[in-house]
Amino acid sequence: MGKDGKAKEAKGKGKQAASSSDDAGGGKGGKGKGKGGKGGDDLGTCTFVKARHVLCEKQGKINEAYKKLQDGWLDNGDKVPPAEFAKIATEFSECPSGKKGGDLGWFPRGKMAGPFQEVAFNTPVGATSAPFKSTHGYHFILCEGRKN
Repeated sequence: MGKDGKAKEAKGKGKQAASSSDDAGGGKGGKGKGKGGKGGDDLGTCTFVKARHVLCEKQGKINEAYKKLQDGWLDNGDKVPPAEFAKIATEFSECPSGKKGGDLGWFPRGKMAGPFQEVAFNTPVGATSAPFKSTHGYHFILCEGRKN
């Protein structure tokens, strides 16, 4: 239950990510410090994150997908419901996870590479990240949960 988070791992659906072979992380070009804020959300310090994402090779396509979220929710300050995010992922994502609404399940710190991990572990629960670039293309992420 300390910072290593190993005592609480059994709570929830932590094994979903193990079956996901989608390679969503990678590369360069992201922002984040790895150590996020302190408080109830454990930004940057949690051990596991549950996330959905959209991956597109072209920046124009990711911007089109993100604009749909902006027009429907983000511009109003609303959080994007997971079911609505899933529709966008199914329509736009070029990752195999797109067929599952972009669902990556629970994954541990260290599984995803580079900027993908930084963004996933520093996006507040219920929030959608801005688009960012990795070696795999352009992404944005919906953080659905975090645990230690």
